[in-house]
Amino acid sequence: MPNRAEEILEDETITEGLPDDEAGILLGWLISMVEEIEEEDPAYLEQLKRLGRHLARISSIWGVPVNNLIELVELAWEDPGEPSSRQPRPMRA
Repeated sequence: MPNRAEEILEDETITEGLPDDEAGILLGWLISMVEEIEEEDPAYLEQLKRLGRHLARISSIWGVPVNNLIELVELAWEDPGEPSSRQPRPMRA
């Protein structure tokens, strides 16, 4: 039985529509998230795979860089009581 990181790598639907560099960024982030999860419940892995598919879809349809989408997800996951570890980036037209 493959480990959880291997399951992410083997699921080609996660990066569908992304160029190789964007796919690598997304897979690397998902694998790091999988490694942080201590739960053995397969529902967590499936949720991360779904999240990856949605991020890839948004990125490929709208041209939003995967890194920006990952930052948005991480911002949503931050503890609201803690100061943000990220500096706001200037907007580009």
